Amino acid sequence: MDYVVRAVRAGEWRRAREIRLVALRDPAAPIAFLETYEQALTKPDVFWQERTAGAAAGDHSRQFIAEASDGQWAGTVTVLVERPAGEPGFGEAAEVDQAHLVGVFVRPGHRGRGVVDALFREAIDWS
Repeated sequence: MDYVVRAVRAGEWRRAREIRLVALRDPAAPIAFLETYEQALTKPDVFWQERTAGAAAGDHSRQFIAEASDGQWAGTVTVLVERPAGEPGFGEAAEVDQAHLVGVFVRPGHRGRGVVDALFREAIDWS
């Protein structure tokens, strides 16, 4: 199956929500994500709209998705950018510009096909 890796678009918040909820149901979710499925499920649509719009704008973060040839989002990764002049994202303020790859997830049926490598390449190139 072929994949197109691209940045998420602001209007795709429903799809961004759906893949996040699927990721949070994965057996590795408790060690991979900072929230639970139950917490994410209670968030209102406006939360997902703002989150996706921010990730699409790419000011402080950018979300990338791997879209399979059948249109399904096979995987996702988000890049969080920290700058010394910005708000601390992970404890203390950054001493230098840095990027963190977070929210990494590939649907089980698409694992082992190079999806995560393609997502990482796109995320690193952007950062």
